[in-house]
Amino acid sequence: MRQVGDLNNLQAKYFDKGLRILAISAEPISKLESIMLNDKGAKYWIGSDTSRSMLKVYGGGGIPHAYLVDARGKIVGDAHSFSGAQIEKYLDQVYDPALGRELHKSLKGQVKLYNKGKYGKAWTGVARLTEHDDRGVATDAKFLREHCEAAAQWHQKMAEGDIKDKNYAQVMNDLAGMTKVFDGMEQATWAAAKQKELKADKAVGNELKAFKALAKARQKQLDAGGKAKKLKPVAKLYKRIVKKYPGTKAAELAEKALKTLPR
Repeated sequence: MRQVGDLNNLQAKYFDKGLRILAISAEPISKLESIMLNDKGAKYWIGSDTSRSMLKVYGGGGIPHAYLVDARGKIVGDAHSFSGAQIEKYLDQVYDPALGRELHKSLKGQVKLYNKGKYGKAWTGVARLTEHDDRGVATDAKFLREHCEAAAQWHQKMAEGDIKDKNYAQVMNDLAGMTKVFDGMEQATWAAAKQKELKADKAVGNELKAFKALAKARQKQLDAGGKAKKLKPVAKLYKRIVKKYPGTKAAELAEKALKTLPR
């Protein structure tokens, strides 16, 4: 595991890009407070998981082990530890919505919409200003419009990836959101059409039911706190998913979860 100072530096360096470091240890809280916070001065969240239930949910990997998880809770990388260069490589693959500079005051309303995540309204509202007589206004208008388009393209790419991976529970929520935040843009039309197509697919409906059951089983596992007696009914839930929804992504994940439970 990396030194506390290194992790503090990584947290500070990449905080603006969305990096949040959370350390989970099997040590009791009192010991963690004494060593990590008071003695070593760790500046990131530290959790105590004496039952190692969280590690089991993530598939196991031993301690120490590091996971890079995106904003939606999806693991994008895992290893014994990550260097700053490795983290930067992953972060470079993530869309950064920050504009990075102030735009002309005449775009104040559109910038406000953009910062609220209302990309479609910002994109539509700024269109007329791209041909403005003032070159500064026109340049900034095009700059803002390009950022709206980049956001739309990134969200579509993420949705397409989730469809490919059969993460339908995630993608259905994302598509519904895209039709609203990108209203007026081609990605909103694409999202609405894709949502309609998926809703009509019986296989997708089956996956959604399976994922709903999986979510309940995972919560039960967390609530069990690693206690063998309480994990027995959890195992039954996972087995039921495997049997009832064969061939689904949820059944595949349930089967993996079963292997982490005590026998």
